[in-house]
Amino acid sequence: MIRYRASPGGGAPIVEADAEDIEAMRPMLLRHALALGVERRHADDVVQETMITTWIALGEGRVRGGEKTPPAAAFQGFARQTAWFHAMNLSRRGSGREVPVSSLRDVPILVSPDPTHAIEARDVLAKVMASSPKVAHVVELAARGLIGADAAREAGQHRATFHAHEKKLRAALQKLGAAPPKQAPHPTRKNRKQKR
Repeated sequence: MIRYRASPGGGAPIVEADAEDIEAMRPMLLRHALALGVERRHADDVVQETMITTWIALGEGRVRGGEKTPPAAAFQGFARQTAWFHAMNLSRRGSGREVPVSSLRDVPILVSPDPTHAIEARDVLAKVMASSPKVAHVVELAARGLIGADAAREAGQHRATFHAHEKKLRAALQKLGAAPPKQAPHPTRKNRKQKR
């Protein structure tokens, strides 16, 4: 049974699990390895190496969770991240005619070991981006770290015009029930005069 125990030095709780819990993850890890881009003929090896590494990490108390994270979710998140590292190592070993990893996906973002929220957010964002090319451009600039006046400059638009596109993005997010990003104040005539 997967459970937490308190860390002797304080900090995040330590996950405890047994061999049966690790074995039960085998089908999930196999699907995960294939989704990462590992060739089918090498996927079982990646899964086995992941299970061994996870077992060692459990014994050393390196699998940690959090107060709001269920122990099973923390355990599976650790295993998925470990599988990605083993897949990366496999791709580095591939040389010459045989490439064991066809197209390895990016490192999974495991802020939450449970990927459900990330999948839902991705689906909402895809719907919003499909709603309008202008909205998609705002999202693309934000993904590059450009917001507000910086994004408007990059887009070659006046700040007020770009602000209108940002409003469309917020409206599309609200329509789908997603929390809109924090809105910057609309540039007013008074604000523009103060900057001069």
